[in-house]
Amino acid sequence: MRKLFFALFTAAMLTACGTAYNTQLKQVQLGMTPDQIVALMGDKYNIVSQEDYDNQTLEYVDKYKNHWFFQFVDGRLYKWYKEKE
Repeated sequence: MRKLFFALFTAAMLTACGTAYNTQLKQVQLGMTPDQIVALMGDKYNIVSQEDYDNQTLEYVDKYKNHWFFQFVDGRLYKWYKEKE
């Protein structure tokens, strides 16, 4: 019985250890606008590079210190990726 309880507890803890933005990131699609990303991910971001509003890179940092970058070209999401501290 203890082994079963331990296995269930371990599985639950591993499932709960996903990224802070896991649900939102599943909804991200190429071609989204900066406003759509901010509406989805929230307004706690940094602009790490910007030529103008249509060509910029936004950075989000989750509670696990993962840095998520969203790069926009011509006002549309070109790519997104994660870096760890």
